Amino acid sequence: MRAGRRIVDAVMLVLAGTGCWSTPAQGPALAPTGPSSSGGGTTSTTTALPPDAGASDPWARDAGTQTTQTTQTTGTGSTTVIVTQGSGAPAGFDPRAATDPRGFCEDYKRRTKVDKRKATGAQTAVGDGFDDYNGNPGPRGTEGRFDRASHNVRCTIVREEIGVQRQASYTPTCCPSGRGNQPCPPTQTVTVTDRKLLIETVVLRGDGTVLNTTLAWTLYPHQFERHNCGRRPEGLVVDGALAGSEVATELAQMAELEAASVPAFERLARELAHHGAPAELIRRARLAMGDEIRHARDLGELAHRFGCAPRAIDVPELPCRSLDEIARENAIEGCVREAFGALTATFQAERAAPELRPVFVAIADDERNHAELAEDVHAWIFSALDERARAEIHAARTEAEGALRAGLHAAVACPTLGLPGAADARALFDTYFAA
Repeated sequence: MRAGRRIVDAVMLVLAGTGCWSTPAQGPALAPTGPSSSGGGTTSTTTALPPDAGASDPWARDAGTQTTQTTQTTGTGSTTVIVTQGSGAPAGFDPRAATDPRGFCEDYKRRTKVDKRKATGAQTAVGDGFDDYNGNPGPRGTEGRFDRASHNVRCTIVREEIGVQRQASYTPTCCPSGRGNQPCPPTQTVTVTDRKLLIETVVLRGDGTVLNTTLAWTLYPHQFERHNCGRRPEGLVVDGALAGSEVATELAQMAELEAASVPAFERLARELAHHGAPAELIRRARLAMGDEIRHARDLGELAHRFGCAPRAIDVPELPCRSLDEIARENAIEGCVREAFGALTATFQAERAAPELRPVFVAIADDERNHAELAEDVHAWIFSALDERARAEIHAARTEAEGALRAGLHAAVACPTLGLPGAADARALFDTYFAA
């Protein structure tokens, strides 16, 4: 079965298994409903709230609760009544605790203040929410999760942020292959900014009252960007830092990665032509360049709309590599990482806020084609390699799959963009790569 079809099937299986539930993204404002042509009436729809997200994670969505939305239309307009029932919800339970836990926590944040004098001293976070790409780890804003058993909501709220500058030793990483005579950059001393966050962790009952709360300072050390050696080409330089909301910076990072993929595909097309690859593979690599230009443009426009401009990128002219070097990189970054990127984009096309889905639908379709290109390049080069080289590339691909799977524990869901959290990310990976 082709990679693109397998990606779609994997996403559909994961969505079916989880019921396709996430914290609803806020859609665009709607105009008031006008008078009914029939002079009035009542319509009612019933939808199940999210099913059990897994016994290992109690802070998930409530199983079995149902929300009935009844809209009554009269000659002057309409009114909507939402009723939540089932699953033993306590008296006074606010349905938004289950349907929008993040908004539930934001309401708590708006109506309360904290006494910073009661916060515990700063502790250094270790591997908690670190972001290998952005360089600025730790939580942002407010997060909320609903406990299906107790009907409580656990909130993580960033109350204050302080930047702490320090000097750090930085050794840039570089690809293990393909650099030609270019040396890896030397170690250098740079100024970095750590994030010191005042974080309130509070458990709210379903009626909005506080069950318990803690307040602590946590220091998140700066994380240097890691060179990705894949569709991010060697020597990639991204200037400056991103500033903006979670959604805006995510979009800006996506736009940057798409822009970086343009010279990566240009190099691949040049290398395929140099080694006498079939004309169809060369043509598809060049088409992928155009795809990435569109993706960078569309995501860049969205990032600007949300208030964050993508950073400028710079990529040096890179030499052609040997077939085994191309095969190794393509296996790791094309067959593994780019395939997972196509899985993520396809997931976003189903889960992002409705007004953003058209962009991700188009991107997902192209990324599935790129995943298929990676597999076809892999098959063509494999036919030209000896057994030793094939075994080495197979081992590198297997190792890359394991490393990617291990890192998905840190995936953080972004409902507006449809980005999967850790559980969904692992399910996507397992469903596709086990096929």
